[in-house]
Amino acid sequence: MAKKQIMAFPYRQRSILLIDLSLESWQKLPLPESDAKALLGGRLLALSLWDTYASYDNLDSHLYEVGNPVVIAAGAASDTSMVCADSSTVITRSPVTGKLAVNSGSSSLAKNLLGCGYSALVIIGRSRRLCSLEIDSQKVTFSNAERFHDLTTSEVQKHFRNRSLLCIGPAGEHQVPYASLVYSELNITRGGVGMVFGLKNLKFVLFQSIASGRESYDTENLGLTIKKYFSLMEKTKIGRSMQEEGPATLLKMANRHGWAAIDTFSMRVDGRLWGLCPKAQNTEPTNEDSVCAGCAASGLPMSLRQNLLDFSNLMALGSNLELFDYRRVSLLVQRCSDNGLDPISVGTILSWARKTRAEGGLSFLPNLGSSTVMQYMRIIDAIAYRKGTGEQLAEPFSELVRMYGGEEHAYMVDKQALPPFDYRGLPTQAILAATGDDTFVFAELMYGNHYHRGNEKKLARWAVFSQDLRYAMESLGLCPWLSIPYYEKSLVRFPHGLNKAKAWKLLAKLASLSEGYQLKPEDIAQIGARAWGLQQEIDNKLTGRNGRYGSLPEQLLVDASSNHPSSHVVPIVRLLDAYWSLRGIE
Repeated sequence: MAKKQIMAFPYRQRSILLIDLSLESWQKLPLPESDAKALLGGRLLALSLWDTYASYDNLDSHLYEVGNPVVIAAGAASDTSMVCADSSTVITRSPVTGKLAVNSGSSSLAKNLLGCGYSALVIIGRSRRLCSLEIDSQKVTFSNAERFHDLTTSEVQKHFRNRSLLCIGPAGEHQVPYASLVYSELNITRGGVGMVFGLKNLKFVLFQSIASGRESYDTENLGLTIKKYFSLMEKTKIGRSMQEEGPATLLKMANRHGWAAIDTFSMRVDGRLWGLCPKAQNTEPTNEDSVCAGCAASGLPMSLRQNLLDFSNLMALGSNLELFDYRRVSLLVQRCSDNGLDPISVGTILSWARKTRAEGGLSFLPNLGSSTVMQYMRIIDAIAYRKGTGEQLAEPFSELVRMYGGEEHAYMVDKQALPPFDYRGLPTQAILAATGDDTFVFAELMYGNHYHRGNEKKLARWAVFSQDLRYAMESLGLCPWLSIPYYEKSLVRFPHGLNKAKAWKLLAKLASLSEGYQLKPEDIAQIGARAWGLQQEIDNKLTGRNGRYGSLPEQLLVDASSNHPSSHVVPIVRLLDAYWSLRGIE
């Protein structure tokens, strides 16, 4: 019998919700079929919409919020039953770097936006008062939010109980440059997105979702594909470890390979780091069924969903400050969430403040050498409300360094605080960090530094592949943890094994099952490359920059053997040269 052909299904109409805060008006705009197929969703769709609705002539500091839209786009498959298809992307121009702040992550935000009938939300203009929005499938309601002024995100969430809420805390209202957006008590952005909400006088957005999603166009085939994914996961060492322990296994690898930021990078291996592993707290998985590597059921959840930000937050407010008790560090992460502050930036700035204060600077601060969690919590509150010592610390990180010194303890790129990694031990991650990208190269985190002179191009290929793969997955709406099986072959490991073909083939199959028409592996690869190219194009417009770029703090470019058995120096010039050559940028 001849094999039955897979027929294309009718196009599923998608819409964009455009909200003008200045006029308190809204429009439901159809997304043409050609655009929907070309952009898919998530990151690529969000980038295209920001470029369309941005007013490049009205992005001066005193008019910052006027021409700077905020775009939230759901991944194309985020309303299906596909495993871990729940990624959304938030984009706006960062008041910290002047470039785009692009933040993607897994949460129910994507499903709730799609449940209201919209693939993306575009917010333009500025409200004349502190306001809130309530969005459902029929209308958008504008309300006065003055009674919520200076309330924490948890207080606002408590008022609306279990309803889906995207909110800023006091930090956003007081325009702290590292204010973030909080969704379901989880910080989901970096780059000052919460400050942009504050400039627009927007306190929170409520979603009233009525749709419950949709089925795949071929549920049987989708089930077999997911089963194949779990089979791939179980065949790899990375996959098995992540499936059993979740992100806790990365903390263990950080201690083994020496890439955690400990004591402001003066040490690179420290036994105390084990205390940050959730598994060390005698917790049991909450689900016996097979789960993806990033699922909360694979370890102790810090929130409703364990994700990449949680892993970084633990080091930023833990090892970065010489705090190694998971439960106590979780209190600091929660305090940042309550105040609407980016934990990574807060941790990096507090780490800088500890060292600078010990050398006689920042005399307005108490001695932070042996600070308790309660003392740090008081400082975090002060920053969010710009009160007391927080008035001084609530300035841009680059400005703090200029005023108070301590440059050798300040880790930032493009004026934004670096995530808590010692890039001397992670050359491929160093390439991405130097260009302002926060993509993870899971294989390097698991297997450590494999740099030797002459293999710069091989490492650069991993950087390019990791970016394109992540961007394509975010456009489809898939959690980044799903990429883990592609980072290891059974016999050949990083940096030698690179499963490009297998990755694009499986993603193309998932995309075809979601969208109802055939997508080829090269189509998915092109989506990832186009997302990278469009982001570069927009950033170049915003910064006036052209050609190659990239830098790391000087203290990461010198011999730093510390207490590590062998010294590693990031050859950033050679690595960046190989990276930009692969990207075709002269």
